[in-house]
Amino acid sequence: MAVLLDPSAVLAAADAADLNHRAAAVWFERADEPLLLGALSLAELDVVLQRELGAPASQAVLASVVAGSIRLVAPTPEDLRRAAELMAEAAEHRPRLADALLVATAERLGIRRVAAFDRRPLAVFRPRHVRNLDFEP
Repeated sequence: MAVLLDPSAVLAAADAADLNHRAAAVWFERADEPLLLGALSLAELDVVLQRELGAPASQAVLASVVAGSIRLVAPTPEDLRRAAELMAEAAEHRPRLADALLVATAERLGIRRVAAFDRRPLAVFRPRHVRNLDFEP
């Protein structure tokens, strides 16, 4: 079964100064299932990596996508509609589109596992396909 990647997990693996770096690095080394990254998450990740670590970090992630180590998942119109619903349902928490879209994508693909260290923004959503998402590492 595949695992959806939240940008926080990729950033932790890339940044040796991150408090979660070791756990992220070990998790990525052991991961033997397909790793999926939403297209919007890739753009968000690029912004953070450029700011925190510079262009080489963004280029390394892009190289992983091009090589197939990480599979890029484009949002569908259905994903966007569902993300809008999720954002409306969780409006009091001021959810972000990237997080709602990750949950909508998980629903569409039947994925319950998400690699994330910044779990609070995702925990405000109630996915339809499972009671709760399983967060790793």
